[in-house]
Amino acid sequence: MFSGIVEKTSKTISIKKYNDGLFLEIENPYDVLEEGESISVDGCCLTVEKFNSKSIFFFLSFETLNRTKFSKINLYEHIFNLERSLTLNKLIGGHLVLGHIDCVGKVIEVKNFEMTKVIKILFEEEFRKYLVYKGSICLDGVSLTINNLNDNYFEVTLIPKTLNLTNLKFLKEDDYVNLEFDIIAKYLENFLKCKNKSMSNF
Repeated sequence: MFSGIVEKTSKTISIKKYNDGLFLEIENPYDVLEEGESISVDGCCLTVEKFNSKSIFFFLSFETLNRTKFSKINLYEHIFNLERSLTLNKLIGGHLVLGHIDCVGKVIEVKNFEMTKVIKILFEEEFRKYLVYKGSICLDGVSLTINNLNDNYFEVTLIPKTLNLTNLKFLKEDDYVNLEFDIIAKYLENFLKCKNKSMSNF
């Protein structure tokens, strides 16, 4: 589990493709890591297969590639947002994030201001029920607040700290982004479905 507060960024060193996915090697910005631990890579929970002082290796299955933007972008030229998983003594500076991507959004407008950027994201309408005005959204691993919301798009504002510490400063029109919607809303929806189903049996 993560909180959507990006710790580091990194870039690709190498990619090795297989018939059921690919190995992604990126630069290692961490002093301490463990094999098998989870890292949010642009919001997608990936397992550290192995690492050394210079590199971290992840395996991206077909499910991961099909569910995320990683099959739609040039991985060799991409900068990744990274966050290690939460520990019990760590502040939750954003909101609870699982690292399970729901869909891929598309940037349809970027407004540049003196200190900030406003990004408009197009998304699949079936996920509209999980969004609320001034609620949270995880965009490429970054916890952000929704400041405008429609049936199939939302807007977020990127403040200077977010622009400085994440890859979101590079976003432009027609770029793809990984989106994860609020897990609490999903649990609540499932609870109500089960409750209604149970009541209908009486």
